[in-house]
Amino acid sequence: MIELKQVPVDETVAREMLLRADAAKANTYPESGGYAVCVLSDQGNVYEGISYKSATLTLTMHSEATALANAAIHGEKNIIAITGPNCHICKQLIWESALQSGIDVQVIIPDGDTVTFVPISEMMPYPWPGEDGSK
Repeated sequence: MIELKQVPVDETVAREMLLRADAAKANTYPESGGYAVCVLSDQGNVYEGISYKSATLTLTMHSEATALANAAIHGEKNIIAITGPNCHICKQLIWESALQSGIDVQVIIPDGDTVTFVPISEMMPYPWPGEDGSK
């Protein structure tokens, strides 16, 4: 079984990430108002991601994928948190990022006036690949 380490995320940082993700919705493609998220790297940097919709839908990029790619473009692949909630396809992508880095990514979910942190490992009770890397 793979041991994923949990890195605490400051609630103030989490709230800022949620605000930045909300603001990034203005830049979704082709129209504003789509989906947007932020990721937090282990270096403390925040990267936005937006949905980029294609006419065929099969080429659509989810905001989680573009946020993870945005961080990677800047040389940061160790993600400790991402704003949510996230669709199941994106949870899979977040899970795979966690497996690569060994970090149990915290999903930041707004819940009224509070912020909830849920480790991706708790959202993936039957992950693929499995925690041991098996398929």
